[in-house]
Amino acid sequence: MKGHRMNVAIRNPGMPAMVAGALLAATAVRADAQERSAVVDTLESGRIVVSNPDTPQTGPQGVPMLVEALRIGSVAGTCDAFGDVNSIAVDGDGRIYVADRQLNEISVFSAQGECVRTIGRSGEGPGEFGWLAGIIWQPSGHLWTIDATMNRFTVFDSLGNVHATHPSPVVRAAALPWPLWGDSGGNLHFYHPSFRGIVKYAPGPGLDSLGSFLLPEFPRNTRNTYTQEVSGANVRIANRSRIPYTPRYRWTVNPDGNIWVANTSVFAIHELTYAGDTLRTVRLDREAPRLEGSERDSIASAAGIPERRLPARKYAIERIRTSPDGWVWIETERRATRAWDVFDELGVYVGRVASPVPIEKEPFPVFGAGTLTGVTLGEMDVPYVVQLRIVR
Repeated sequence: MKGHRMNVAIRNPGMPAMVAGALLAATAVRADAQERSAVVDTLESGRIVVSNPDTPQTGPQGVPMLVEALRIGSVAGTCDAFGDVNSIAVDGDGRIYVADRQLNEISVFSAQGECVRTIGRSGEGPGEFGWLAGIIWQPSGHLWTIDATMNRFTVFDSLGNVHATHPSPVVRAAALPWPLWGDSGGNLHFYHPSFRGIVKYAPGPGLDSLGSFLLPEFPRNTRNTYTQEVSGANVRIANRSRIPYTPRYRWTVNPDGNIWVANTSVFAIHELTYAGDTLRTVRLDREAPRLEGSERDSIASAAGIPERRLPARKYAIERIRTSPDGWVWIETERRATRAWDVFDELGVYVGRVASPVPIEKEPFPVFGAGTLTGVTLGEMDVPYVVQLRIVR
């Protein structure tokens, strides 16, 4: 049977043979099974630019599916009755760690969803939390936790034993849940609020810094902010907020330890190294949706500003996620996510992948080897941890 040929155009004859060969070899493997169209350019700087039309793949494999494989949670249980889930981690054996900010403890579940143990409790001693703000599993065998009021990292093993405690530069409630990432080399990446950047630490229970990356930021000014008065207990506070849908930057760390950055108003993501070099740009030929009608009126009313101050369009990109295979999952919905726009490891657009249940943006969903673990809300907004299987 004659297969479908992938329409990938490689421009710039000066493109390194190794890069061109790798791209063509990887795409050729799937050429018989998929039909997609993308244009790949290489700039003089060596940056690869992948331009995708806004059309999903049409080959016989189709777009990947998400199927619910596991659900954890209850209303009146002991280990699985969650209060305020603010962070999730998954280790190499499939154990799921659920950080509950309200209970100040971490519930540990087997890969089958059975409650194994709890880690931590409220307090100031070793292994205790003042305000549990985030967790992440490090492939070296360590569960890193961050305490937003005690200003410290505590490092556990899978059994809940404390391996190390380190002071951290956090600011009380500066970011909840706290942005933490791990890469395939076992490095820990930590959002540092004092200079609005990311710091990379070496694998292991120590805290050895390997580098830092200053994140881009749109300056706040009178054109993109508004002021609201917040009243309470004989006090009035002027709160300055950003006007909804004014451009912002989003970012994440990918499995290679590089950083994806995007301007929310344009459907383009850029892969940068810690040194600031741009390796790759991936684009989708799609405009941001217009902000109009009753939705525009409602947002302006809630902010207490004239609707003319709102931008003409909403965000093209809300959040960026990555999975261990190098695929990039883009969220475009303002609230809970019902579908992701997905790009493969080459930056080629795979299509829009729907979820069987809405997945909350916070806590951050965790992408594993063929799985997605996140939180969905049931009746009465009861939180459940669900694991979705990625079927290709």
